[in-house]
Amino acid sequence: MKKITLILSGLLLVVVSFAQDIVISFTGVNANGGYQRLDSVVIHNYSQGWERTAVYPDTTMIARITDIENHSIDNYMLSSNVPNPFDGKTEFELSVHEVGNVFVSVCDMAGRNYASFDGNLDAGIHRFEVVLSEPKVYVLSAIVNGMTSSIKMVNLGHGNANAIVHKGYSAESKIVVSGDFNLNDVMKYIGYATYNGVLNTSAPVTKVQTGSENISLEFDIVDCSTPSLTEINVERCLAYTLGGETYTESGDYVQTLQDVNGCDSVVLLHLTITNNGIPVYSEVEINTCADPFVYNGVTYTESGGYQQVLTAANGCDSIVLLWLHLGSGVYDERDGNSYCSIMIGEQEWLAENMRYLPSVNFYSDASVVDAKYYVYGYDGEDVETAKENPNYAEYGAWYNWKAALTACPAGWHLPSDDEWTELEVYLQNNGYNFDDYIDTDSDRETHNVIAKSLASTSGWVESDVENSPGWLQPKNNTSSFNGKPAGHRWVDSQFMGIGLYGFWWSSTTQSGDNNSAWDRKIHNDSVAMGKTRNSKTLGFSVRCLRN
Repeated sequence: MKKITLILSGLLLVVVSFAQDIVISFTGVNANGGYQRLDSVVIHNYSQGWERTAVYPDTTMIARITDIENHSIDNYMLSSNVPNPFDGKTEFELSVHEVGNVFVSVCDMAGRNYASFDGNLDAGIHRFEVVLSEPKVYVLSAIVNGMTSSIKMVNLGHGNANAIVHKGYSAESKIVVSGDFNLNDVMKYIGYATYNGVLNTSAPVTKVQTGSENISLEFDIVDCSTPSLTEINVERCLAYTLGGETYTESGDYVQTLQDVNGCDSVVLLHLTITNNGIPVYSEVEINTCADPFVYNGVTYTESGGYQQVLTAANGCDSIVLLWLHLGSGVYDERDGNSYCSIMIGEQEWLAENMRYLPSVNFYSDASVVDAKYYVYGYDGEDVETAKENPNYAEYGAWYNWKAALTACPAGWHLPSDDEWTELEVYLQNNGYNFDDYIDTDSDRETHNVIAKSLASTSGWVESDVENSPGWLQPKNNTSSFNGKPAGHRWVDSQFMGIGLYGFWWSSTTQSGDNNSAWDRKIHNDSVAMGKTRNSKTLGFSVRCLRN
């Protein structure tokens, strides 16, 4: 990595100014993505009408202009080590543009330091030798005047020590070439490089030069002298075959293959063999109103016990024992009600609001410590009369938090705040956002646009907010959660909000406040499922989750 240093004098057109150097460095890059030594660079200044040629051993142009703005460039360049992979010993070059402190270190992938160099170096091209005793992957890092650069190296052999040795340097030269140059001049750069006796021309780079930078000049040169390096991590159940060789034990393996250019390609394989071929068993029981029912792509038309053998991406079999009850749903022995259930990720949810109603209370009857049950539109205490109200059949019952804790049938429970979050994250990460964005983290708030996928396909007050539950309602409910806008019993002892929103309790109390608990809500004109905390005296709907 040498430099062409070209100094251009700019014309002074103002009375008072400050001279600054604009540094343009050129790096040759071959078709493999590796370093290609430049013979020369032809520099055209279209704005000023001149052409200059910068010749090896330099590959940096310094354009000295008059300007009040300071432009900077990285003050060093770290070359790829040669050879790489290597047998215990390798070399690399470090190009330092100005005198300063240099710290070079070699660490393994776990961060353990094996060797280092620390000292002040003059400007120039510095050559180092690295010796390493253990075969493994290393990271070579250089810090020059506070700036860091790193490359990855693979040692296949055993050196007699662990060391970084400074082998010497060559000073930079400078060629002064006259020629007018100003910021924002239109420039064209063409590189020339000889490979195997043939002169090659780079793809031209034409640009408005606004300051210092490194410009890569790309050549259509396939260089097979240094093998490319690929590092892969593979997990398999029983065995893994690479390049015609089959591995049956976990470990690190090195293979030399040929890439599409016919060059050697070194593959470092980190292989993990899991389970020793033993299938993973799981048992699932599903009660569903659907008939027929589709599970893992298989359609079932009769209740019964079934076995599915699935193959994971790592080649391991996963055997699922499915106990399926079609057409009946979840039966509540307390009052004879049945409910449909759905699988969302690894959770089984009821697809309806609970209708369990052991008693009923007046609107004004509120409590934090005693269970209270309500029916929207009925203000009395007769259970049978309350059940005749059409809101009970459509939306179920409303519960204060104390009643919600025991509203679910046997084998089911009121979901915690964390379990609600698991539902939201699964929907966000598996294509249920209205914009089809696939989120990848476990934060419920980063891309929460799932309300439409949870909302029922009717009953919402219309909204002009695109992709909200009240907008184009037939497109709702892609998750089959079927969340309905049941409204709530509010703090003033009145019911409100039917058609506008639905609230569902969680079992989690607000930290430090025994009178409040967390809940979830869907609003007719909001794209997100909301999370709020409210007084335990309020009346909300209940959804249940299988234990």
